[in-house]
Formats: sequence, C-alpha cells, structure tokens
Amino acid sequence: MKEIITYSGIIEKPYQEVVHYMSTMPTGSITANHLPLLLSGASGNEGCLHVKGGPQLYTVFTGEEASAIRVAYVDVDAVNGHFTIFGGWWYRNDYELKPHAKGCQVRYSIANAATPVSSWLVPFLKDYRSLKNEKRTGRVMRAFDDWIAVVAVRLQCKTYRVN
Repeated sequence: MKEIITYSGIIEKPYQEVVHYMSTMPTGSITANHLPLLLSGASGNEGCLHVKGGPQLYTVFTGEEASAIRVAYVDVDAVNGHFTIFGGWWYRNDYELKPHAKGCQVRYSIANAATPVSSWLVPFLKDYRSLKNEKRTGRVMRAFDDWIAVVAVRLQCKTYRVN
C-alpha cells in the first residue's frame, strides 16, 4: 500500500470520547455530512447515502435504494482507534487516533491499496491524478479542515490541523 496524502489534527477532547464519536456510524438513509468520517465525493443523488451493516463493517451505497451503487466499505476498529474506508478497487482512507496531551490526535491518510497486479493502472485514473495534484489544489486539505471543524461543532471542542 502506497500513501498519497497524509494530514494530522488535534481534537481537544479525551481520546475515548473521540473514538466513541467516530465509531457511532448511522445506518439507513443519510447524507454524507451525517457520517462521523470524511467521505467526500460519494454522495450521488442529492447527497443521499444508504449505510448498512455494523457494528464493525459497514457498506455505503449511493443512489436510489433499488439501483444503489456501492461506494465504500467502512471498517471500524474502535478498540485500536483505527477506522478505514475502502472505496472501489484501489482507494483507501485511514484514520488513526492516539491519545495526545491536549486530547486526541488524528492521522488521516489516503493510499493506493490496489493489488500488485492492478496497481499499474492507478496512475491513469482521474481521481488519482487529482490527488497527486494536492499540493497545488489543496482540495483534500480543505476537506480535512472542514471535517475537523464539523467534529469541533459536534463534540463542542477546539480542533485544528497540525501539518
């Protein structure tokens, strides 16, 4: 697995409280902003998502329920403070939480998780090329900043990016 982008932030709430918040996945019909994790660009039909499963593995679909398309799997490992979103055949988001002097540190990364057989195809994908231009566009950084701002509101605390 090859990391493409990494950001870190501080959430000024106790570690266990942040883990509890992030592991409380809603199920049923929701919008992407109701997820405790960042899942940008996956909210097809007017932002409607369908989440099924739990309590460790969830499947996220977009579109009308009868013709829904799977956009991601979400693996919740609350015991270890690790949350993973698998999208498609190559895309992986990881959240690693650790206790910090001011509360909780979150490390967010996006990686190419394609198998060795198919990894050569990834650089041809538009989404991958967009991620490789992150230093120029700052799109994912802004999405991360927006996500930790939402966490600040929901947990009523201070949050900020540290890199």
